[in-house]
Amino acid sequence: MLNIIRKIIRWFFTWLYFVLIICLAGAVIGVVSHLLFGLIFMDSPDYGYQAAFGFSNGLRYGGVWAGGFAIVLCVMRARKEYLQVQVES
Repeated sequence: MLNIIRKIIRWFFTWLYFVLIICLAGAVIGVVSHLLFGLIFMDSPDYGYQAAFGFSNGLRYGGVWAGGFAIVLCVMRARKEYLQVQVES
């Protein structure tokens, strides 16, 4: 029973790790893209506003995809671990 609880906690934190990484990537991509678009398409952009708006949009859209994509990554990792155990035994 304790082993099952450990596995559940491990996979929960693995899923949370992937969610946070995906949200961080979305936020960074949002900031960079909004700053570049502001630099290219605006005459005198407010870089602070552009960065904040990009962070907000990137985090929002990254968060939409993060949960499901993290589940997919967890399944891929579990399959890899399963196959490694099969090869070792």
